[in-house]
Amino acid sequence: MIVVHLLLCLFIAPFILAIDWRDSRPTTRQLLYTLEIDAPHQTLYEQLNKRDIPYTLTHTFSSDLFTGASILLNNHEDRIHLPLLQSVKHVYPINSFDNPANSLSQDSLDLSTQSAYNSQLYPLVSGTQALPSHSSVQLLSASALRQSAITQAHERNLTGDGIFIAFIDDGVDYTHPGLGGCFGENCPISHGWDLVGDNYNTTTHDISPGPLGATTCKSHGTSTIGVAASQLEQLPGAAPNATFGMYRIFGCYGSSGDDVLAMGLIKAYEDGADIINISAGGPDGWTTSLPSVVASRIVEKGRHVVTSAGNYGLQGLLYSNSPAGGIGVTPVASTDLPYVPYLNASLTMESKPGDRFPYVPATSFNKMNVTVPAYILDKSGNSTSDACNNVTTSDKLDDVAVIIKPGGCSIGEKLENLKSANASLVLISDINGNLTSSPAVEGLDTAIINLNTTRNLLDGENITLHYTPILQENPRDGLISQYSSMGPSADGYGKPAVGAPGANIPTLAPGNNYMIQSGTSFSAPYYSSMLALLLQDARRKGQMLKPDVARALMLNGATSVMLDDDIPGPAFTVLQGSGVANLTATLDATTYALPDILNLNDTYNGVSKSHTIEVVNMGSEETTFTILHQPALTGYVLDDGTIQPRTWLPEHSTDSAEVDFPTTLMVSANSSASFDVNFSYKDIDDHRLPVYSGWIVLESPESRLQVSYNGIAGDLSKMQVLDNTDDLFQQGFPVPFAFRQSDKNLIDTVDSFSMIGLDKPAVIYRLTGPSPYLRIDLVDDTAKRNVINGVLNWMNDIFGDDEQSAKSGVLYEELGVSRNGFMGSGQGSSYQRYDMDGKFANGQTIPSGTYRFHISALKVHGDENNNDDYETWLSEKFTIK
Repeated sequence: MIVVHLLLCLFIAPFILAIDWRDSRPTTRQLLYTLEIDAPHQTLYEQLNKRDIPYTLTHTFSSDLFTGASILLNNHEDRIHLPLLQSVKHVYPINSFDNPANSLSQDSLDLSTQSAYNSQLYPLVSGTQALPSHSSVQLLSASALRQSAITQAHERNLTGDGIFIAFIDDGVDYTHPGLGGCFGENCPISHGWDLVGDNYNTTTHDISPGPLGATTCKSHGTSTIGVAASQLEQLPGAAPNATFGMYRIFGCYGSSGDDVLAMGLIKAYEDGADIINISAGGPDGWTTSLPSVVASRIVEKGRHVVTSAGNYGLQGLLYSNSPAGGIGVTPVASTDLPYVPYLNASLTMESKPGDRFPYVPATSFNKMNVTVPAYILDKSGNSTSDACNNVTTSDKLDDVAVIIKPGGCSIGEKLENLKSANASLVLISDINGNLTSSPAVEGLDTAIINLNTTRNLLDGENITLHYTPILQENPRDGLISQYSSMGPSADGYGKPAVGAPGANIPTLAPGNNYMIQSGTSFSAPYYSSMLALLLQDARRKGQMLKPDVARALMLNGATSVMLDDDIPGPAFTVLQGSGVANLTATLDATTYALPDILNLNDTYNGVSKSHTIEVVNMGSEETTFTILHQPALTGYVLDDGTIQPRTWLPEHSTDSAEVDFPTTLMVSANSSASFDVNFSYKDIDDHRLPVYSGWIVLESPESRLQVSYNGIAGDLSKMQVLDNTDDLFQQGFPVPFAFRQSDKNLIDTVDSFSMIGLDKPAVIYRLTGPSPYLRIDLVDDTAKRNVINGVLNWMNDIFGDDEQSAKSGVLYEELGVSRNGFMGSGQGSSYQRYDMDGKFANGQTIPSGTYRFHISALKVHGDENNNDDYETWLSEKFTIK
C-alpha cells in the first residue's frame, strides 16, 4: 500500500501550540529493575527473600560483561531495599522504548524560525511504503552506495566476506528472496535468537525466548538488515557477503525494555559478532543507562557497537539517545540523498481534459487512479452548512466524490456524518484559503482541493484522481537530515560520531515486499557495512584493527558538511559528528589520529581545556602535516530570553573557540608523534549554553585527517531544570501544577480529597534541562525543614528518624532524567504526570492532613547532599480526609 504524508513546509518554533493536558496519563511506578551483582545469583535470591521482598525473576545475566538479574517487584515500595543488598553493585531502573516504527513527528506549528523544517524532504518517513518505478528504486539505492563510497569499495571486491554483523531489532523475515530465503548455515543470515517471543511487551513481561523464526508481524528489522544484506542485483546490500545475525528484542505489539536490549547485546557478543548494529532506543541523555553501559563494555572487549543517533532533531540540541550514549559506541547521523520520492496527487476533469488540479490527501486512498462522478453537496452554492445534517444513506454517496465546504459545524463532524451515510471519498474545498490538512477518518478517503479547483468543477462530471510516484532533486543532497538527533549527551559527550545515508532509503519488507524508509535506523547499517568492508580489507592485509583504530580511520576520513543548503558554515559536530563517512578516504589512509573526538564538556571545571592528539603513521615513509583549525557554526541550546531549548533549527553564529596548537607535525615511518591542543572561549552569551565545535585538521601531500571537537561555553549546573513557565500549555498557567484526577480542576484553594476512586490529587511537571535525580515528596504544610537530604538518605524518613516522618515522605523518584522536548508524542516527550494513590513510596498509607506536593530536581554536576544544588517547587495546599 502506498501511503502519503502532506507535503508541506512545517515551521518549527521554540513554543508548541497549546496542548490539552487533560488527556494525559499518569507516569507508572517503576517495578522492573536489573541488579548487577558480585556474588552468585543464589545469594541475591536469598537476600531478597530474607527481606521479604516478593518479586518475579524475569531473566538472569551470566557473562564476562555483566552478571546480575532482572526482577519485577510486586510492590513499588520494595525498591528502596535493593541498593542495600550486600551482593548488589548497582541498581538499573529499566526504561521502556517503543518499536522504531520508522516514524518521525511532523507536527505543524504556526511560528517561524530561521530555517523551517521541511517535511517535503521526508514524505515517506512515517512507517510508509511506496512503489515507484524500478529505475527510481535503483537510482536511490545507487545514490546511497555512491554517497558513502561503498560502490568504489565493491569495485575493489570488498563485500564484507568474513565479517559477522549482528542486528538487534524486531526480527527478520529471512524467507524474503532478497535475504536468501533461508536461515542457518550457508544462508546470508546464519546466526540469531528470539529473546522475547511474539507476546512480549513491557506491560505483560511475557518472555518466551527460543530459536529465531521468520518475523512478519514487524517490518523494521527486515528493513534495517536489508540495507546491508540484500542479495538482489537491482537492490544490492552494502555488505552482501558478510555473515549476518538477528537478535529479536520486540514482540509483535508494544515496546521493549533496557534489560532485553542488554540481553541482545550480550547474546550477539557471545555469538562472536564483530559488529553489533542497534537501530533502536529512545531519548536518554546519560551515558549510564544499562544498555549504554553494556555496549561500552563490549567496545572495551574489542568489538564494535554501532547505533542509530535517533530521530529527534526537531527537539534541538542536548537531546541524545540511548544506547548511543555509551562510551566508545558509534552513533550514526542520517544524511539526505540527492533525490526525494514524491507522490504527486492531482485530478483531471471531464470538462477540462488538458488541465491538472492538485489535491492534498490526508492519507493514501483506498482506491487510486480512479474515475468517479463529482457530487457537490451544496447545489445552491450559498450554504456552508453542507453535511452538518440531513445526510443519509439514501443520498447514494458510496460511488461518488462528495464535494463539501468548511462552515456551519466542524469538518470532523461533517466527515463523520458523511461516513455514516456510506460516503467513501470526500474532497474539502478550501474556500477561505486557510486549510492545510484534512482530518484522517478511518474508512473514508479525504483530501483538500483549492478554490480554483472548486470553481472549475461541474456537479456530476467525471473526475479522475491520479496518484503518481516520481523522484525530485533534493537541494540538501549529502547534508545531515533535519530529523537526525543532536547532542551533546547530558554529561557532555559529543554525539553523534559520524554520518551516513539514512533518508529515503529503498530496502526490503516482510512478505517479499519493498519499501522506501527514512531515519537514522538506516544510516546505522550503512555505517556498519562500511566498517565491515574496512575490517575485511585490513584482514586481507594481515591486520586486526582494534575498535579505536578502526573507528579513528573512519572518523578521521569523514567529510564535513554544511548546516543547510542556504546557510554557509559547517554544521555543528554534535549534529554531523566528525562528518559524513567516506570509505575511499578510509581505505586509502596510512595515518590516523587518536582520540577521534575531543569532548571538552562544559565550563564547570574551567574555561580553558587542553588535549593531546597522537598521530600514527602506518606507512613506510615519513609524513609532515600542516595543522589547521576548521571551526563549525556555534549552536545555542536555549532560545534567546527564555529557559526553553531551541527546536529545529537552533539559532547559531560564527563565534568559535580560540584554539592554540603547533603549525606542523612530522611523523616518522611506522611511528607516532603527539601534539597538544589548547581551547579557550571568547566572551559569548554563556547563559544560552552555546555549543561550539569544529575540527583539528592535519594535511599532508599524501593524506588529510580531521579530529572533531565539541564543548559547551557555559556551565550546565546553571541551566534551569524545572520549567516554571506557561510556554508549553499556553493556557494561562505555568507548570508545574496540581489538579484533581476526576474532574481535572486545578488545585488553587484548600481542596479536599477523599482518596476514593479518582478523587485524588495529581501533578504535571516538565524539565527544561537534564537532571541526575528527580523526586516528588508529600510534605506537611506546617513542616519547616527542607525535605532534601540527598539520594537514598531520605530513607531516614521512612524508618522514622525524623519527627515529621508520619506526615512527610517520598512519593516518586527517578535517576538520570533527560530533559523534555517540545515536539513529538506529547506526554513523556513534552511533560510528565504523577498521580497520587494514597501511599508513600515506602508503602505506608498517607494519613489525613493538609499537604503540599514538593518537587525537587538535582542540577547537572550537583551534590546530592547539598540543598543549594536542587531546584524545587511547592504546590498549593490540599487536604486528605
